[in-house]
Amino acid sequence: MSSGTGRVKSLQVVAAAAVIIVLAGLLGVRIVDWARASAPAAKVAAPPSATVPEPHAFAPESLQVPCWSCPESKEWAVRFRTDLDLLAPLGNGSANAATWFKDFAKPNGSRWAEGKAAMQRRVKGPEGVGDVLPPDDPLLLEAEPWCDQATMRFYPDIYPMKGWETQIPNLMLPLNFARSWLARGMAASDPAKAMDDFRRVIRMGRLLRQEDVTIIADLVGLACIRVGTQGIYDLASKQGNTKLALVAAIALGEAAPQRLMGAQRLTETDVAPYVRTSAAGDVSLELPDKKVDEIVAVATSGPDRRFRGEATLELGLVRFFATTAQRAKALTVLNQLAASSDRTIRDTAAWARDTKPSAEVLAGNNPLLPPPPQPSKAP
Repeated sequence: MSSGTGRVKSLQVVAAAAVIIVLAGLLGVRIVDWARASAPAAKVAAPPSATVPEPHAFAPESLQVPCWSCPESKEWAVRFRTDLDLLAPLGNGSANAATWFKDFAKPNGSRWAEGKAAMQRRVKGPEGVGDVLPPDDPLLLEAEPWCDQATMRFYPDIYPMKGWETQIPNLMLPLNFARSWLARGMAASDPAKAMDDFRRVIRMGRLLRQEDVTIIADLVGLACIRVGTQGIYDLASKQGNTKLALVAAIALGEAAPQRLMGAQRLTETDVAPYVRTSAAGDVSLELPDKKVDEIVAVATSGPDRRFRGEATLELGLVRFFATTAQRAKALTVLNQLAASSDRTIRDTAAWARDTKPSAEVLAGNNPLLPPPPQPSKAP
């Protein structure tokens, strides 16, 4: 799920072109002020016990290269068709990894200041990776067992679903962890330790994509999986492990199509081109009925929960700003979705049904999406 209308176009640019670069550009943080930096550290939970199974065995002839450009892909969920358990299975820890990561959220996480301080400890990483945490950074080491858990779920128990007001975790932190483990693996002299780090990066990405609620978390997770898989491919190729390199190459080939497919599916439910503002400042939607039907189809039966949530929020716009008939249809569908067995969809639909969007939302002030690229200034 994302938020608002104006930022959808920005997401398409980010997702299709350079999600890692854009997200990396968000990593610049201000130095923690002296009072907060010197405050007592928050109480840290004990690391949960967990083990990580070995990747699943497979026969190379059983592998298939997914055809993301074929007609049948239109019905697919925007997820890896290649079994990522062949590269990096999730750990078996019973804790919810979100209970640790939530403490670093802005602005009220109990360890927000610690996360900001960690960003000041970053050092220059390998070419193309950027700044990373030192390999033995205490926060980096503390995060490792949390990436060995089987689940990471923020919604709705940790963060309630409040439409465009929904809080998101500090996604810059897991992205930095992933880049730091990648850099540590690239520098490792022991191939086994390098492989452990690359697989940890993939597990981080898989956890971020797991609950399929917000588009921005999914994009960060996809970026983590891609760079971790690249690390495995490079190492496997260097070792002459053609079997492992093959499955990594197939998975790598799926990353870009997923970004493009995600952008396309956002476009399918985007109502921004149909927003009209009168001279008096009144807002309306001039939507073809076919467009409303397309949004309803995604909201009610789309294969990805995050895009269903996006379509549900767009129905909230239809419910308040479209024609009388379209408003009635949107209200009917939102009432149906508000009775869903999926709590995140249920809560999102109830919020969209009952909350008239603010002027900020209509202007595209969307906290759940990356900011749009800024035009360069003329010299």
